[in-house]
Amino acid sequence: MGQNRLFYFSMKWHTMNNIIEIEAKVKQKEAKRARLNQLEQLKLSDYINDADIVEIEKEIQILKNQLNVKTEKKLSDLDNFLDEFDLDFNKIENIKFEYLFDNFIVKNEITMIAAPPASGKTLITAALCNIFLDFNKIKNVIYFDGDNGSTTLKDRNIHKLKKKWGKKLRYFHESSASKSQMFQIIKQLKKTDLTDVFIVFDSIKNFMIGGDRDKNKDVSKVMEVLQSLRARGATVMFLHHTNKPQRDLEELVYAGSSAFQENTGNAYILQKNEFKKSFVFKNFKARTGQLVDIAFSYLDNHNLNKLDFLEASETEEIAEITKEIVDFLEKENKKPSYSQIMQHLQKEGYSRNKANQALQNGKNRYWEEEKLSQNNRSVYSLIVDVPVEIIYQDEDLSKLTSTSDTSPFYGGSINSISPVQVRTSENLNTNPLPNHFNSLNNIEVPRI
Repeated sequence: MGQNRLFYFSMKWHTMNNIIEIEAKVKQKEAKRARLNQLEQLKLSDYINDADIVEIEKEIQILKNQLNVKTEKKLSDLDNFLDEFDLDFNKIENIKFEYLFDNFIVKNEITMIAAPPASGKTLITAALCNIFLDFNKIKNVIYFDGDNGSTTLKDRNIHKLKKKWGKKLRYFHESSASKSQMFQIIKQLKKTDLTDVFIVFDSIKNFMIGGDRDKNKDVSKVMEVLQSLRARGATVMFLHHTNKPQRDLEELVYAGSSAFQENTGNAYILQKNEFKKSFVFKNFKARTGQLVDIAFSYLDNHNLNKLDFLEASETEEIAEITKEIVDFLEKENKKPSYSQIMQHLQKEGYSRNKANQALQNGKNRYWEEEKLSQNNRSVYSLIVDVPVEIIYQDEDLSKLTSTSDTSPFYGGSINSISPVQVRTSENLNTNPLPNHFNSLNNIEVPRI
């Protein structure tokens, strides 16, 4: 034991002695570097002549030699240094591109969801967490909630979701963790392997550490944190608010600095459509993946039902205009032109923009457009005898028939499960006029 202790103290003394020598050597070089800088400044003085400069240059050259300072380097001299930071071909080549949700949420990317207050951001995001865990798209969820009170969590059954998933869902909220404690958790996560981890910030303004969301420098700081989590392998989603629209929901834009959009991978505006009881995601930035606009209805127990986007985003006014177009096309003996339909709708009191939106939305759904060679005009007629596909799902997912390599909701790694589609004569819409209010509403999209 005595010999071991003697060896330990000997090694410790040797290490300390080495450090002292290193410090002395560094201080000497720092002093010479400071002297070199002083001489460079001295050459700029108005009170020295050419002979003085020659003498100064001699001293400068001596110091450069002692410091091993080269006046010019070749790029090859930096090879070993640059190799430490250069792009690793094999590392990038072996990365597998994945969706957590097809054409919506990209794995190992940052996604922004911006929406007005009380529009369902937390509700839908919690459902996505549940789905990702259910289908083994990720292994863990870490949810930072800086927005909602305890009563809201109970109303949305977040506590039951936590009970279901246990440690797989880490939900940090004011009831159990202060804001400073959440920052400590984030600090630890930045040092952790976060592969197959889904991290949510709800909402991002609560994690700006006193910064101003309208200032690029403040927003960039919090976005750097999200990017560091992504670099550790995480898929990151942050919820954000929109500015109050000036006229209608179509003008919603996210609040604050442009750095939110610039430093995120993908971004959506979320709108709640009370008329259709739907949640509509409109994509406005797609850096990674083939992203599309997408819509859902909310089911019990944190599940979502994927909807036809145009149907789900239809407002009550657009539905009224669509019904008016159907009635107009039914009464016309000849196929009316675009201008005739627009004139009729404007006569009925609808704005030109809304009328055009309804006309375009219903194209190839309720009516078809025909281009005439004469005057390059377009005329319209109702689509007759449109078959309706009834999509159903057995309650037991294991009984679903595999019909393709890719699920309609997820990527190919989800065991290639897809819903069975059945088209029968009993399900055909035999009404010669497409019923706007029933044809698409009869389609049931399976629960995911």
